Amino acid sequence: MSLTKNSGSEKPSSDRKDKLQFLMVTCGFNLYWILAVWGQYRFIYLLVIMLVVSWWFFSVNWRFVVSASLIGIAMDASLYHTGFYLFPDGGFPLWLILMWLGFTSFIWISRKVIQSYSSNVLIVLGSVGGMLSYIGGNRLQAVEWPLGWVNTALMVALCWLVLSYILLTLLSMFSASQRSS
Repeated sequence: MSLTKNSGSEKPSSDRKDKLQFLMVTCGFNLYWILAVWGQYRFIYLLVIMLVVSWWFFSVNWRFVVSASLIGIAMDASLYHTGFYLFPDGGFPLWLILMWLGFTSFIWISRKVIQSYSSNVLIVLGSVGGMLSYIGGNRLQAVEWPLGWVNTALMVALCWLVLSYILLTLLSMFSASQRSS
């Protein structure tokens, strides 16, 4: 059973091109994630360069990237201020803000492939993937979890469940408005 939607109107070569672009952008984002989480402040300049280069080469909807990033930053800031997160430098980190800009840019650039999958599947994957990302951040000592591993992992998964729904809704709205303009 395939999770992809096939409208029949797109050519197979376009589909392959989108999937190849998705694979390349995913590899680039994984490098970006490692530089941000493992490197933190040591590689801020590389994160900025990678963002600018991706924005130069790909058409990015700024309203989507800024809106979605602000929502993600607000979620993380809420978890930080309620004691679920503690960052080694004691404040809310710039590298995490850049991470959100990179992540939402990745979503926009990859929207054709992302939107070809069931929203329900993407919401569950977003919840699990978001939680795993923060577990990775914890293991790399980029973020501490003072309220305990289980409590924080469950809260992060729940937050990412809701956030995934919001991000997909925003992606759909901004994609539709871009097509109609």
